[in-house]
Amino acid sequence: MATTLIEVADTAVKIGLGGLITLVGTFFIAKLNHKHEYKKDRQKRFHDALELVSEQIEEMTHVSLRYWAFVTEWVRNNQKDLGLTDKRQQELDKTKIELFDQFKNLTVAESKLLLLGLKVPSQLLRDYGVFLKEMRRDYYDGKKSITEKQMEEVRTTLLAKRESLFQSLSSSYKNDL
Repeated sequence: MATTLIEVADTAVKIGLGGLITLVGTFFIAKLNHKHEYKKDRQKRFHDALELVSEQIEEMTHVSLRYWAFVTEWVRNNQKDLGLTDKRQQELDKTKIELFDQFKNLTVAESKLLLLGLKVPSQLLRDYGVFLKEMRRDYYDGKKSITEKQMEEVRTTLLAKRESLFQSLSSSYKNDL
């Protein structure tokens, strides 16, 4: 049986169209996969950045609460006309330096939040940092007018500001970009 020119052309067109359809389909699937991978990568970087910010805030909170505890201990001892033991005073002095150094972490965390376009969390973080600065400035060993009640109010405010900040971060984390 002889193959006619029309049959050859018909077969060639079918093969060509099949190849073209496969090429176009592959192109669109690859493009969709690339967009999906890009979005996943972007979300991962966003979440990683927020997790790092959270760690930096928690490090600052830990040092701040340690400072608060030492000053509260000093206040209690001061009411009994006692001071801190030499060891505790050394720990407090070390904590003061660490607290000062931790403010760098808050600045870095705030810059990350601003870079991510998260204005509300960055403002809450700034307010948190201002509060901690005022805590350090207003409540320190050697200031005899401080009371335990004031120190407890400081701790309550610190934890409330921290909670508000983390609620905002959590909302951003859940809502992605």
